[in-house]
Amino acid sequence: MTYFFRLTLINEIPPPPFLYKAEIDGTHEVFLILDEKANSIRPSDSNGNPVESIRMALDHGNISGDIEDPNMIRGFPLMASHLLTQWKRQGNPPQEISKFFA
Repeated sequence: MTYFFRLTLINEIPPPPFLYKAEIDGTHEVFLILDEKANSIRPSDSNGNPVESIRMALDHGNISGDIEDPNMIRGFPLMASHLLTQWKRQGNPPQEISKFFA
């Protein structure tokens, strides 16, 4: 089974936080925010408003919070960990991240 996702920084929303559109397998779309001030990556709506209480901490990568709607955040841990890794590696929010798993 293959899995693909692309995270794209949306520049129209004034940062911070930084809003990302996540396209999953070409069939599903969710949004994530990277919020340096709140020290977290969280699922959000298309306007950058956080949804769900789950979050990944920027300092240590631990996930906390609850998942009320698993379909809303499909693939969140994997996408958030790749976003966190690239953010740490580059020292700033990456423009785009694409990953393909076979």
